[in-house]
Amino acid sequence: MKRRNLAAMSFVAVMIGWAASARAVDGTIEINQAKILAGTGFPFAISTANTSYRLTGSLSVPASTNGINVTVSNVTIDLNGFSITGPCCHGPIGINASGQNDATVENGTVTGFGLGVQVGTFGIVRNVHADKNGFGIQGGNNTVVEGCTANNSTFGSVGGAISCSGACAISANTVNGNPEIGIYCTGNGCVISGNTANNNASGIECGGSGCLISGNTADNNLINGLFLSDGTSGYGANVLNGNPTNVSNGTSMGNNVCGSGISGTVC
Repeated sequence: MKRRNLAAMSFVAVMIGWAASARAVDGTIEINQAKILAGTGFPFAISTANTSYRLTGSLSVPASTNGINVTVSNVTIDLNGFSITGPCCHGPIGINASGQNDATVENGTVTGFGLGVQVGTFGIVRNVHADKNGFGIQGGNNTVVEGCTANNSTFGSVGGAISCSGACAISANTVNGNPEIGIYCTGNGCVISGNTANNNASGIECGGSGCLISGNTADNNLINGLFLSDGTSGYGANVLNGNPTNVSNGTSMGNNVCGSGISGTVC
């Protein structure tokens, strides 16, 4: 009887220790390849609101599945300098938090997916390398995208390497070598500042009204450096060169530097 009790107590102690090791001292839940494969596999599901997660190793995701699915609001995913890598660049999503409010993804690399990172309203994506995906980063209304790269996307359909629905702040990102738009605000009231958008089909576009596009560099894009849908959007202090049309539409706020360009709004 004593031996059975000791065995039971040992089992409980091991389980408690495993649970504690899966959660860091600060309450953040730690995830890695071994833990995911020992559980239900990919996609790793986040279904508890108001939680934080941290990678403790890189993830290699098999074909035809997302890497991480988020189905609740108020979730933070810290990639912690690691990567989430898919098999190619079509179909699945690296981190899918579409439709969820207040999701944050930061500090690592997501590559080899149809879409690298997708967040919903009030999302934050910062310090993420979303290179060599079909599309890089997509956000809902009021999204912040800061300090990211979305280079060498592969999809040729209409969309942006970084795109959002409206009222977004998109700053200090690099979007180079994409077959469509580098940065694309599809709605109204975006602030797009301090980005580098070179060698894309089009550098930076606001598809709605009331956008501010300032302090960006757009060089050698195939169509437009900047495209603004109407005169309610303003642009200023941008450096534009080598685009067939440096600026289309919009209202100049001055201090733009424009090199060679064939046509379009005067800087």
